[in-house]
Amino acid sequence: MDYGDLDAVTWPVQLTRVLHRDLYPLLDPSNQALAAGDKAVLITGVSGGVGKAIAEAWAIAGARAIVITGRKVDVLDAVADKLRGIPAAAKTKVIAHAADLRSENEVKELWAMASDEVGHVDVLINDAAHMNWAPIGSIEPSEWWLDFEVNVKGAYLMTHYFLNQKKPDATASPSGTVITLNTGAAGMSMPSMSSYNSSKLALTRIMEVLHAEQPNVRSFTLLPGLLKTAMTAEAFKPFARDEPMLSGGMTLFLSTPRAEWLRGGIVSVNWDIEEMEAHKDEILREGRTKLAYINAKLQKGGHPWEEV
Repeated sequence: MDYGDLDAVTWPVQLTRVLHRDLYPLLDPSNQALAAGDKAVLITGVSGGVGKAIAEAWAIAGARAIVITGRKVDVLDAVADKLRGIPAAAKTKVIAHAADLRSENEVKELWAMASDEVGHVDVLINDAAHMNWAPIGSIEPSEWWLDFEVNVKGAYLMTHYFLNQKKPDATASPSGTVITLNTGAAGMSMPSMSSYNSSKLALTRIMEVLHAEQPNVRSFTLLPGLLKTAMTAEAFKPFARDEPMLSGGMTLFLSTPRAEWLRGGIVSVNWDIEEMEAHKDEILREGRTKLAYINAKLQKGGHPWEEV
């Protein structure tokens, strides 16, 4: 690990030349271009630092309603109280509801409550996550599988019921925005992180398939950078310098029409939006923000091997 370069962990997943770690005007929740007065948002994983910052960003943007969920009732209540105290959220309906997202019954109850209290939820932000850190042969199978239970099953259930929530027009197709937080580690083969990395990789593909299946649903995979959280391994803490509110601002941006062309792909808070917009044609043509499979040219006639 190169501790002489505190950006060393970011470079392997950095698309743009400009690297952001702090909030900047385009993603500032107080930017009127990000105003969310017409939107209701449901955010999972609000017991953690990133989820709290995302909820705060939507409050600053004056969302119509904010539903927050997690497993710690006391933490949720404290966050809800803080949101209600934000001046820009004076007209925002804030609801805290504890739920274990591995339980389909609890997820169904959450969505039934949200439908009754705020009506149609326009934006779903999947932030709940779990990470184990142990070699494949050393960890108990039930613990290894827990990462999939939370990271994949939980996000799947939330997305499933988002698509099937009550709509003003019962005949209308599902619509809205689904933003799922992920990690650059999903594209890496890192010892002791098999359950976390592979569950996050699966989740990235699920969001791409959602994009292919639902033309009226805007799906995004968001990389929040590296932050100091309860899940951050000691070895990575010196590199954890990204501001949580950067994720909050990015979720607001991704819910706007300006981000339409990025739907279905991966976006990192570290990437510069305006630089990406300048290279929009290449990004779309070459699928720069999409998953790849085998690192070769798979085609009729096979890969064009180098001469030997």
